Amino acid sequence: MTAPSFTIARGLGPLPRMLETMRGASATERVFRSEGVPLGLVQDQNGKLPLRVLMALIERSAREVGDSLFGLRLGAAMRPEDFGPVVKYMLAAPDLRTLLRRSIRAVAYQQSGTEFILETWDGVARWGYRVVEPISLGRRHHADHVLMPMLAGLRRYLGHTWAPIHIEVEYDRPQRWRELEQHFDAPVIFGAASNAILFKSSLLARAALNPIPLRDVITFRDLRQAVREQPPLTAAEAARELIKLRLLDSVVDIDGAANLLGVGTRTLQRQLTQENLTYRELVVQTRMERALDLIRESSQTITSIAFSLGYGDIASFTHAFRRWTGFPPSHYRPQEAKTK
Repeated sequence: MTAPSFTIARGLGPLPRMLETMRGASATERVFRSEGVPLGLVQDQNGKLPLRVLMALIERSAREVGDSLFGLRLGAAMRPEDFGPVVKYMLAAPDLRTLLRRSIRAVAYQQSGTEFILETWDGVARWGYRVVEPISLGRRHHADHVLMPMLAGLRRYLGHTWAPIHIEVEYDRPQRWRELEQHFDAPVIFGAASNAILFKSSLLARAALNPIPLRDVITFRDLRQAVREQPPLTAAEAARELIKLRLLDSVVDIDGAANLLGVGTRTLQRQLTQENLTYRELVVQTRMERALDLIRESSQTITSIAFSLGYGDIASFTHAFRRWTGFPPSHYRPQEAKTK
């Protein structure tokens, strides 16, 4: 059983901050709670979440602030490299053609269920992006959110005043379509097969105007080594990622995980059974892996770690930890931490 499309949560970028600025701190809580997303994601965007959830969060945010151009404003507030190492790898390309080719093969390390496309004909190049999974909620805002950083990436090679021949979007023409054209600085064609930026193909040979510093260069080998960021491919991997995510708010119930996956609880249980796993087993494994990381790498007390993982008391956590590892939590605490 394959997993639904997933993405790195860094795609949210400054969304929480924008919500708070425009409608107050309570707006962020309302939007995140409406989608069952832990508020801990506001501070830690390194986790993975279903792509449909990220798109829904942008849509709910647009409704919360009453701005039909919210997705576009969110994308404009993000630098391409804010999306993480995958995009940094793309931007390390020596020329524009290599950048676009890298986008096609590297996107799978950032998210699943999407694709970049590069087509050329009659002196025109078309760099497109589309969501393959049939997700409806938030599709328009997500398109605007992605197109703005794509445009910014092209301008790293073509200059900050450069403008494309035109922009293509898959959604129908909205009321404020002229404002869209002003933001994109180009004509917009609505109802296209996918979202895309069109420009002269002769520009594909252009070298980067401002190459990223050598210390920030990420090679494809580095990218392969970062495979742990790759989106989940099975139902068990997807459930595990959502358990990690929801531990940010110390909750691990199966109903909430199934809701985020867009399936019923029984469906999720059946999918896990097909992989010879239970949700309870995944919770235990994920909790213990997280506990080991926190014990080894953080300065939190064992009691604080226990509560953060959803245990009601230190005794229950210690018992579970001993059953899992054969040792008490203190056994894995670095020696220097024990002597403090």
